[in-house]
Amino acid sequence: MVIKNRKQLLSYLNPEQRLLLLLCGMQNDESISEAKTWLAKPFNWTRLIALCERHRVLPLFYKSIKELSLSVPIEIPTELKEKYFSQTNHVLRLASEGVRISGLLNQLGVSNILLKGPFLSEQIYGDVALRPSRDIDILVRPDSVDRATEFLASEGYRMVYPDFTLSRKQKSYYRKRKNQIAFRSPKNGILIEVHWRLFSQTSLFPIEIETAFAGSQVRILAGKPIRVLSPNHNFEFLCLHGAIHQWFRLLWLRDIAQILGEGMVNIDEALSRAAKYGNEKPILQAISLVNQFFGTEYPVNQELARGVKSIVIHAATAIVSEERLTLSHRLTRFRLPIYKMKLKQGFFYKLTCWSILQPNFNDWKMVRLPDSLFFLYFPLRPFIWFYTFYLKKRISK
Repeated sequence: MVIKNRKQLLSYLNPEQRLLLLLCGMQNDESISEAKTWLAKPFNWTRLIALCERHRVLPLFYKSIKELSLSVPIEIPTELKEKYFSQTNHVLRLASEGVRISGLLNQLGVSNILLKGPFLSEQIYGDVALRPSRDIDILVRPDSVDRATEFLASEGYRMVYPDFTLSRKQKSYYRKRKNQIAFRSPKNGILIEVHWRLFSQTSLFPIEIETAFAGSQVRILAGKPIRVLSPNHNFEFLCLHGAIHQWFRLLWLRDIAQILGEGMVNIDEALSRAAKYGNEKPILQAISLVNQFFGTEYPVNQELARGVKSIVIHAATAIVSEERLTLSHRLTRFRLPIYKMKLKQGFFYKLTCWSILQPNFNDWKMVRLPDSLFFLYFPLRPFIWFYTFYLKKRISK
């Protein structure tokens, strides 16, 4: 399947996918009327709910269908209601804990920025519950990571990623090349990811951490101040995040549509800023996909649009394909680094796209080597990868 334009996209979609786009997109009289037409046709609620969960848009969908049910007789399934209230309850717990942890870190002198999740939801939708989230993402300065780690341990959180103690060499390697560690509370089950930069690939969005903090925005949540990324940094960050993950969650694209629809950023200015870091392609890709999936008509320079055609087609196909195919760990996974290399210029950036060839936690856990032999993890990496994703599965069958 190759999707090149909106007309072709709509021809591929089944009734459930059409309803998903209509009810989760930017609402207007035309989309509401079309949604009513599709709701009157046969469709499968089970498949539709599964699509909502796969694309993380169940709260957005439920809110739209609930409002529509006031004027059109719609029997909303109990399963949809229960999932909505369950997700809402979880997100509210995350928001409450995020505000608490952020405030306590500030008291300890650990400045922090809350990323994505309910905090992004409040910032762009004005409602913390419209974006499902599995965890709390906190950005701190690199020299504050150890203090943040010690604090979370004092709060009862246990490190789960990695789930073993790193050697000096492993820790040094990881801090330089990756961007986060994760903790979980045995008491409430909440997962917190501590970031010391926005992406593992520093060349992807090479803004200084101080620049991110200096431009951060203070918002009030539950009567308490929290810090989030500035609208401009957020927009570029979200475009890059969506791009490297092939936009396979429709929610990520919906966030971009919301930011553009509310006029939170100026497209021309955003492209000009992105050009400083060579990030015009992910921005153009995002705008093109928003136009294609949500029927908007944001202006895109045709010459520039031709330059991102292949990555737009790749992402559009990933969005409508089955998740298991998009995220396959088999040999098709090699397509992802090749796709990522097309997102921007620069030899070092393109080299870092092949992180699949770099040692990671699983390698260190599977093969224990002293720091003096750390270099051996590099030639061992292909063999460990092949064993993990092929031989091990065959042996276990």
